[in-house]
Amino acid sequence: MRTADIIAGPTAGFAVCLAFYPFDTLKTRVQSPAFRKLAAEAAHPRKMWLRGLYQGIGPIILATMPGSAVFFTSYESSKRFLLTSAPQIPEPITHVFASSLAEVLGCVVATPAEVIKQNAQVLHETKGSSSLAALELIGRNPKDLWRGFTLLAGRNLPFVVIQFPLYERLKVAFGLRERGNGLMETAKVTGTAAGLSGGVAAWLTTPVDMVKTIIMLGASKRGGKRLRAADVAKSVWREEGVKGLWRGGALRGIWTAAGSGLYLGIYECILLAMGEKQCCL
Repeated sequence: MRTADIIAGPTAGFAVCLAFYPFDTLKTRVQSPAFRKLAAEAAHPRKMWLRGLYQGIGPIILATMPGSAVFFTSYESSKRFLLTSAPQIPEPITHVFASSLAEVLGCVVATPAEVIKQNAQVLHETKGSSSLAALELIGRNPKDLWRGFTLLAGRNLPFVVIQFPLYERLKVAFGLRERGNGLMETAKVTGTAAGLSGGVAAWLTTPVDMVKTIIMLGASKRGGKRLRAADVAKSVWREEGVKGLWRGGALRGIWTAAGSGLYLGIYECILLAMGEKQCCL
């Protein structure tokens, strides 16, 4: 476990969370059938869409720091272990395994915060903390805070399996080498590679994200039965078709591309500034 991984991951995650959180809120609202209905019936729909864009950010900030540390520490440690102990394994397979393991561990930390966040994002009348209001709606059953864990992992695993091998390939294609690059060159190359790979991965995994959002929003409905992913997907398909499953996909793809570029760009620049090897080569 390197100190650089513990510092760089949370720092990058915190910066991206603050910069792009409003876009995530809009994406959640676009995917919420209940919020879309309320906004359509409101006297000032645009005002309702744009109000409280930072609702629910508190739990995410608290979870981002340890979650990013867990992810990058796990990713770097498992990747280095495999590259040194099993060099015969193709590097893309190593990257897939390392990123998948790191993502599952990260989801353990992230799920409760994600449930609170998404329910807070669609609240339209709150006094005081939207996160506390969402937590009150969810109720006292701790199990409700884990609704959607399987889908969160089911969305994030294919995301990182697509993003990280593509990210590694693009960095090599763009000419980044492990040594001899300054901060500006590192930021430019890693930012571009991460942005392209993140945007592609985000758009491709939108259907799972759509189903996850609906299931997590169901945690605030007291007495409601737990929704099954297959039933939710069938319902969306029946009512809206393919377009419904990709609802919010363009918004998610654009802000994830920008966020991934900033996130991994900051991360690798911090590693370089601290005198560490670049993490992903």
